[in-house]
Parts: sequence; C-alpha cells; structure tokens
Amino acid sequence: MARKRATVVERKIAAMWPDRDVDEIKAILARYGAERETVWGRRRVQMAVLKLCDGDLEKLARYVEMANRDYRDVVAYAEYPEAMRLGFVEMGKLSETEAKAVRRRDKQQYQRWLKG
Repeated sequence: MARKRATVVERKIAAMWPDRDVDEIKAILARYGAERETVWGRRRVQMAVLKLCDGDLEKLARYVEMANRDYRDVVAYAEYPEAMRLGFVEMGKLSETEAKAVRRRDKQQYQRWLKG
C-alpha cells in the first residue's frame, strides 16, 4: 500500500517540532472551527497560526482561539506583518510605490517562512 504524502501543514509541524508527535499538534490546530459547520480557509489559517506561534505550544493554542474569534486577525498578522505594524492609517499615507514595496516584502517574508 502506498504511503500517504505529508501535507504542507504536517511538514511545517514536523520542521517546527521535530521531537513532538505531529498528530498532537494537528489536534490543537483542529480546534480551529471545530464548533462551526463551515470554516474559512482551514489550511491557510492553520499555516498562519503555525507561523505566528513560532514553535511555542502555548502560543499555538492562543492563536487557534484568536482564529476562532476572527480568522482574519491571524492571517493578516502572519501574511502581512509589516503592513500590520504600520497600520491602516500609515499604509494609507504611503505612495502607491511604497505600499506595493511593503506588500512585496510581506509576500517575500511569508514565502521564505514557507520554504524554511
């Protein structure tokens, strides 16, 4: 029988916690949307939670709780950290070129994290 290929979430978990059981971490991540019939972007939200927790299990659980309140918070802070640090008002003051540069840097940092 063919062996099941690890998902991107499972690979990231294994990289972040090499000495932990992947299923243990997946169980914590599975709390996202567990009380709702449908949830938005489960894998994307789980990846955002993993990025934000930076390998800290306590933070992992807190970010899952945050995602259950409003998934947009974890996605925004994980995928757009520079833009979120600047805030809506400051981003609005940037020229179009500067704002594009911020978004480009945010995208690049997220892609580096995914590959790392």
